Amino acid sequence: MSGNDLASPLPAAVQNKLLKILAAKAQRGGEFCLPFDTAAFPLAVRKMFPQFSRYVLEIGCGWGEYTRAYAQMHRDTLVVAIEKKLARVLASSRAQRLDGTNNIRYLVLDLAWFFDGVFAAGQFDQVIINFPDPWPKARHHKHRFISPGFAASLRRVVRKGARLTFATDNYPYAREAMETFEASTQWRNAVAPWIAVGEITGRPRSYFETLHRNEGAPIYFLQYDSL
Repeated sequence: MSGNDLASPLPAAVQNKLLKILAAKAQRGGEFCLPFDTAAFPLAVRKMFPQFSRYVLEIGCGWGEYTRAYAQMHRDTLVVAIEKKLARVLASSRAQRLDGTNNIRYLVLDLAWFFDGVFAAGQFDQVIINFPDPWPKARHHKHRFISPGFAASLRRVVRKGARLTFATDNYPYAREAMETFEASTQWRNAVAPWIAVGEITGRPRSYFETLHRNEGAPIYFLQYDSL
C-alpha cells in the first residue's frame, strides 16, 4: 500500500510529509509502538498478535493510565492504543515496561490526518474513546472527529457485536456524538435509544475522568454495539 491509498482530506504533498513525520515518530516510540509503515497497511492485528483472545482499539490514550489499568485487568486482550502525541506514548511505554504489562501496543496517529486504510476490516472486539478534546468553541467544532463517516469507518474495523464506549464530560459533544450513532444503521445503543449513563461498573478511571469528577462535572458514557 502506498501513502496515496490512505484516505485523507489532505493535499498529496502535505499527506506525504505527514506520513514521513508519523514514520519517524514511530521509530522513536520504543518497543511497544507499532511501526507506521504504509507498506504494511492495512494492519491485521489478529494475525500479528495471534496469542490474544480479544482485541481492543483505544482512541486517544493520553498518558495511558486507563490503558495500563485496563490491560492489567484483561491479560488475554491486546489493546491497540492510538495517541497523537509521542511524548505521551513514550511516558506510557516507560510505565508499562516497569510494571511488566505486555498486552498494549501504541500507534502514533492523528485522526484528523488518517484513519481509513490503517486497519484491516473486522479486527476489534471493542472500541474505547476516552474524553476526546471537545473543541468547545463553535469555530473549532470542525476539529471534532466523531462524524457519520467516522462511525462507518469504525464499523469496518470491528466485528459484529463489538462494544463502543465514548466518554466525555462535555454535554454538547455527548449530544452530537449520540446524534451521530443514533442515526447510524450500523450501531445500536446498548442501553436504550438516546440514553447515556454516568458510570460503568468496574471500569478504570482515566486521569481526565478523575479530574472532571473532582471538579464536580457530570460524565456521559455512550455505549453502542455494532450491527
